Amino acid sequence: MKFGSILAATVAAVVLAACGQSADTPSESEIVPNEGNEMAEPGSLSETPQGSDYVAPDFAKLSGYGEGWYISPGWPGEYPAGFVVLDEGVSVMGRSSPNPAAPQEIDCTLPQLANYQLWNNPRVSADELEFFVATKTFPVTLNQDAQIEYISDAGSMQMLNLKQGEQLNYLRYLGEGFAILSYAGIEYDINEAELMDVTDIQATKGQEDEWVRVTCADAAKAWLLYDEVVAVHGILPSPITGYGDASDITLDQVAGIRAEAEQNAALAASVGEGPVE
Repeated sequence: MKFGSILAATVAAVVLAACGQSADTPSESEIVPNEGNEMAEPGSLSETPQGSDYVAPDFAKLSGYGEGWYISPGWPGEYPAGFVVLDEGVSVMGRSSPNPAAPQEIDCTLPQLANYQLWNNPRVSADELEFFVATKTFPVTLNQDAQIEYISDAGSMQMLNLKQGEQLNYLRYLGEGFAILSYAGIEYDINEAELMDVTDIQATKGQEDEWVRVTCADAAKAWLLYDEVVAVHGILPSPITGYGDASDITLDQVAGIRAEAEQNAALAASVGEGPVE
């Protein structure tokens, strides 16, 4: 499982398109159009790239996470996470069901140099990869009256007028500071910066489980949990090569990826040893 602040902007993501917002006006709040402040419609680079006839599975039903979790396709992040297989003959223990409580009963060998990142379209297509994230939801309480901007379905900025004590429900981090939150059963794309000073959002750390279904060397299908698989020897996080760009790696890249991972680990350890301010 992935623990940590969903507020971290270092892994900020592209705002996902069409988050199911209703056109109905919440009974306890007034939505005021913010004329003249148009915003481009959110992109979908953090969703699983598939053909136009692709129909995503019902990940909520498939995973069985239950209440208190928000299940959605793709992985969050302006540069979504991924992992690469550096060594030959690397095997991981996967699951037939994408739930941490399910047994890891599938011994899955992964091909050397494969990059399991949702922008790696040839790998996504060839291996029929499926990506989704399960986010533990939590309440966000207003500590004062506030007007909160959100992105409408049409891409314009509108205002949601909220009163002290009212609550939003945090559903999922998107990217570039944006997240999906719900109010009165309606989902909104909101920049977290709008909430920092007027809610208790900073008091809660989020939990995300990032799942991918892979095709093993023996053609079996297995669900892998990101935080588990990157702990396996011979597997490391995917290198970032460019926005929207990913591919399988080459043998020439392996040494450099290892070196960068070691540097990042050393930096993280040094930061962890320092004083907490």
